[in-house]
Amino acid sequence: MSSTEHRVLALRLEAVPVPVPLRGVFVYRSDRPYELALDFEGAGMHLARWVFSRELLLDGQACATGEGDIQVWPRREGTEPRVFLAFSNGAQSCLVSARAKDVRELCRRMTELVPRGQEQRHYDLDAELSALLLR
Repeated sequence: MSSTEHRVLALRLEAVPVPVPLRGVFVYRSDRPYELALDFEGAGMHLARWVFSRELLLDGQACATGEGDIQVWPRREGTEPRVFLAFSNGAQSCLVSARAKDVRELCRRMTELVPRGQEQRHYDLDAELSALLLR
């Protein structure tokens, strides 16, 4: 049986000179245990969707991680610790941040659903590859 964690976090688009508020809709499914989907919403519109490794968010709470399209890192300076997420598709990029405590709660819930190292128990990679090869 599949379980889903659906969490809306307040994000900031780290634009100069003033950050812009956004909504980040994070969706984690135990039947897709390696990935995390993030929908960006702002001004009442769906702006973009990114699907990336949940490990980036889990590891990015403590240290800088990721290469290329998505990078995640914590920032502990200031009054409110935050986690930063940088997204780039080559032509465009954006930098957003979320409160560290909100990210921590989302990550806690994801690892409750599927503990680290147990992903293979929820996802049959061989079956998925076979289905792709038969298409």
